[in-house]
Amino acid sequence: MRKILFLILMLSSVSIQAQNLIVKGVVSDESDVLPGVSIFVEGTSKGTISDINGKYSIEVKKGSKLVFSYVGYRTEELVANTPVLNVKMKTDAIQLEEAIVVGYAKQKKATLTGAVSSVSSETITKRSVASLSTALQGAMPGVTIQQTSGEPGGDGGSIRIRGIGSINSNTDPLVLVDGIEMSIDQVDANTVESISVLKDAASASIYGSRASNGVILITTKRGQKGKITTTYSGYLTIQRPTNMPEPVAAWEYLQAELNAWDNAEITVSDAQRAQQLQQIEEQKTLRPDNWNRYDTDWKDETMKSHSIMHNHNVTISGGSDKLTFFGAGTYLYQDGLIPNDNYSRTNLRLNADAQILPWAKFSIETALRQGKKVNPGLSTPKQIINQSLYMLPTLSAARELDGNWGYGKNGMNPTAQAYDSGEKISKGTDAVVNGTLTLTPIKGLELVGQYSRRQSTSRERALITPYTTSLKGQIMGSYPTDDSLTESWSETVRNYYRAQASYENKFFDHYGKILVGFQAEDNLSTSFSGGKRGFDLGRYYLGNGDSATATSSGGANSWAMMSWYARLNYNYKQRYLLEVNGRYDGSSRFTRDNRWGFFPSVSAGWVISEENFMKPTRKVLDFLKVRASYGLLGNQNIGNYPYAATIATGYGYYLGGDEADKELVSGVAQTTLANSDISWEKSKQINFGIDFSLWNGLLSVTADYYIKNIYDMLMKFPLPYYVGMSPAYTNAGDMSNKGWEVSVSHKNKLNDFTYGVTFTLSDNRNKITNLNGLNSQDKTMVEGYPNKGIWGYVTDGYYKDWDDVNNSPKLGDARPGFVKYVKVYQGEDSDPMTIDTRDMVYLGDPFPHFEYGVTLNAGWKNFDFTAFFQGVGQRVNYMSGVGLKPFANGSNLFRHQMDSWTPDNQDAAYPILVPEANAGPNYQKSDKWVRDASYCRLKNVVLGYTLPNSWTKKLNIGSLRVYASGQNLFTISNFYKGYDPEVAYSGSVGGEFYPIMQTFTFGIDLKF
Repeated sequence: MRKILFLILMLSSVSIQAQNLIVKGVVSDESDVLPGVSIFVEGTSKGTISDINGKYSIEVKKGSKLVFSYVGYRTEELVANTPVLNVKMKTDAIQLEEAIVVGYAKQKKATLTGAVSSVSSETITKRSVASLSTALQGAMPGVTIQQTSGEPGGDGGSIRIRGIGSINSNTDPLVLVDGIEMSIDQVDANTVESISVLKDAASASIYGSRASNGVILITTKRGQKGKITTTYSGYLTIQRPTNMPEPVAAWEYLQAELNAWDNAEITVSDAQRAQQLQQIEEQKTLRPDNWNRYDTDWKDETMKSHSIMHNHNVTISGGSDKLTFFGAGTYLYQDGLIPNDNYSRTNLRLNADAQILPWAKFSIETALRQGKKVNPGLSTPKQIINQSLYMLPTLSAARELDGNWGYGKNGMNPTAQAYDSGEKISKGTDAVVNGTLTLTPIKGLELVGQYSRRQSTSRERALITPYTTSLKGQIMGSYPTDDSLTESWSETVRNYYRAQASYENKFFDHYGKILVGFQAEDNLSTSFSGGKRGFDLGRYYLGNGDSATATSSGGANSWAMMSWYARLNYNYKQRYLLEVNGRYDGSSRFTRDNRWGFFPSVSAGWVISEENFMKPTRKVLDFLKVRASYGLLGNQNIGNYPYAATIATGYGYYLGGDEADKELVSGVAQTTLANSDISWEKSKQINFGIDFSLWNGLLSVTADYYIKNIYDMLMKFPLPYYVGMSPAYTNAGDMSNKGWEVSVSHKNKLNDFTYGVTFTLSDNRNKITNLNGLNSQDKTMVEGYPNKGIWGYVTDGYYKDWDDVNNSPKLGDARPGFVKYVKVYQGEDSDPMTIDTRDMVYLGDPFPHFEYGVTLNAGWKNFDFTAFFQGVGQRVNYMSGVGLKPFANGSNLFRHQMDSWTPDNQDAAYPILVPEANAGPNYQKSDKWVRDASYCRLKNVVLGYTLPNSWTKKLNIGSLRVYASGQNLFTISNFYKGYDPEVAYSGSVGGEFYPIMQTFTFGIDLKF
């Protein structure tokens, strides 16, 4: 009986053991084993993790489902039916393992706790534009880029990160290219590997006193070991203006002029009226003969209908285990809309990495850029373009019948200025050498030493040659009266030194990294210039010319910085994240007592999706992280000697005893007061963010909310006139920026068809919180309102008749058809029938709000397609001068200004037409002229085709892609007719601009 029982127990034990299974295996990805992968039995709490070699072992019931999960990878579910189960995990679509460049290092996207946006090289090069800043427009939430001009060599955008960071100091972000400060538009987009934007204090505080306006980190491409690869990329672009106002013809101008006289009740004699009416009729019925009648289309005579841009880039890269390299050369040529208006640029770059020892690597980056800008000698391209738009058509011909240039307006002829007024040639050269030695003597320890030298040289040759003018066969003289030549030269040399050490290690589920470093830089700038007039025989060099007219000038300045910085990173199971940063800066721009400042930050993150209680959601929720940060940043970009008094030359003093013996001698005088107590502006920043991904990366979302409080802003308080000096800077202003950002992306693949949609939306609200009583008279600075907010009067249509004029409040002179203003201020000392400055109200913010971008990507077999929409949901802008008023500054009218008030047209767009001298009250800044400048623009469209491999093999090439693209193809806007809502309008006569270009591009990408 005992034997039978023993046999039964043995059989039962074998049966139970047969149901259990010890499963072993290795977890890896495409390149290496994965330690720390969570493995658990579905429906239970039983689990384990892979070791440092990716190995695991777990006892389960046969047929159980094992779930493998790891941050940044797709969750894998496998049935345990065999004792060996190796798993190869795939990164998910949100690419959480992607390395993002941050200050002095790289971090995984999954463990990032700061607010950082990044853009790849593919996104940048698809835009096919001349300036790198323009290629970034709309690509990242919270980064405001406005392209305010289309001028060759000057079509880059202004960049603001999370609002306006200062009133009087520089508001541009710090731009670092491989760690070296440069202008973003000097960088060749073809050499860029990635761009990261550090937006909050946690990510940017390691750059301390220069990071208040954000930091842009640009990393250039490097070679990879393997076969040497050569590429060629080139494109040809046709450019034309997006929008321009249309001037009226001569007869329309003459009729409008007569109507304006009558509307203003200006007495016109019968003879003068008859003569004007005869001219109008002749202009209508007869062609201009450029003798008795002029009807000059200055715009057509001066400007081209289109211009050309082309770009060519060649790269070569490759290497071995010991040495890799990347070399690139690029040439860009961009023509303008008028003659003698073009820009060319050559960029050369060589990046190399040498593995000296298994634990020692030396890297070097060398870059050379030379730009050349050509402009007419007299006036700027923007001024010439605008003169050609508003110049009266009745003055003269662009070129008279005798072959001379037309007299224009007192000799000012925009066509002659473009073609024949000399030329201004500006050349800029930038040379960078950057060497870095990296040592890794033991695992986890990295020692870095870096030195770089950047030398920037600028040279300008401005030659003005007079042109001969005539009118109806009579020589009117030369304009200008004298020739002149000015040559100038300047050079800036910056040396940069860095020593850094970092150590990282992982102990069970704990990961830590500490980084400490020292940085110093010095900057020396020198310049000089000389000029003469009155040259002989057309020989324009400074050795010639009238010595009595010789002028010269020169100067130099320098500054230096020294800094210590540190960072601590810690995470537990890549679930609980912590980062602490600090930088101690010293700047020569302040006195010894105020030279040093400390800029700390702290940030934390929680990867909620890794918590056990989130297991039921893992089939839907891939990743969920919340993060928060707080820190202090600074701004010391306020000039080189802001604490010192300014002494100017050119002053004379009478010295001597008696009046008769006094002698006038030259001397100097203090022109600006000093304040040795000033220091850098500061900003406290707080940020809250969330990142999550659903359905294996089908939908990814990143959102942030931030508060940026700027304090100790440098302000200048006005002095009594009898002081006779300019005021000094004082740390006495506060301002805030509050905003939010959202980025949503969806990517998918359906057989041969792939597609993606990315949507970004952000908003920033700026407010001046303290000016210590310094509200500006023009109300561009008012406590409680945005910096440079627009103030003006409230209007109520037009005065209908004289009874309406007599019974309504007025702003100066008024008559039927004038703009009618509303009385707002109701104080005891207020005249109810008089409008004054107290009736002005806040009308809006010219800074863009609700900025958005929509990127659509699609691919089918060998075709690729990209469309990018960019826009602003809320913004206002004000036009002035010739852009607003008919006849302003003696100018012509534009077509849209012809819709003016008459008794039969009381809903006209413009008030009654009167001469400029009589129209002042109509064009005061008001809600009538402060226009909606929001817009939606199809910024870029690209359609490309890549040749099949079977074809490229026959051609013995690696790959070949051809494409066509368009930029600024259409814009939806309610702004002024003929004007672009994005452009900056300015100038001495108001409303001057260089139009943004609409482009059509055809290109090729070839790889050998």
